[in-house]
Amino acid sequence: MAVEQDWEEPQRASREHMLTRLRVFPEGFWLFNNTDGETVGTLMGFPLHYSPAQVSELSSWDTVTNYGSYPDIDLTTANALYLASGSLKRSARGGTAYAAMMETPVDLAQRLGLDYVLAGAKIPGYDAYCRRYGEIDARDYAFKELNGCLIDPFLEMYRGHHYTVPDRNHIIPDYYPDPPSRDYGALVVRHIK
Repeated sequence: MAVEQDWEEPQRASREHMLTRLRVFPEGFWLFNNTDGETVGTLMGFPLHYSPAQVSELSSWDTVTNYGSYPDIDLTTANALYLASGSLKRSARGGTAYAAMMETPVDLAQRLGLDYVLAGAKIPGYDAYCRRYGEIDARDYAFKELNGCLIDPFLEMYRGHHYTVPDRNHIIPDYYPDPPSRDYGALVVRHIK
């Protein structure tokens, strides 16, 4: 719960949500510690069925996660691990913890025989970009590059860990309340080979 304090208050998960997630799918509930043994990161995910052609079924974070409590899980039809929540203490950012957070769910997805790991990512540079350079469609913004890098730092960070936005349909309005993203979300997907 201490790591959760780095989120804006309306975006923090409650203790009840955390306990529900742990109870529903404990394999997808990770804590990450620094070298002093302090918990600096959390990551939570659960299996679901993902069809790249039917992204509309993943229309918002609330829809996908059953308002943070997780939907019923059916491992017989699941082909993906959805990362519902992840947080890293500000004091731990810039180190190696984030890389571990991006690889750990891939290991679980492989053990479960799943094809994908996906997450609903914010696009936190979108509003600032529009205010500075003029309005641009969020779907265009998400793919805009400068010197070979995506201009959105968060999407570029995901891309550095092999999570990509497959197409424009994976940029979803009203995905999650986040003013810097103008409430858009990007479904980032890592295909497990």
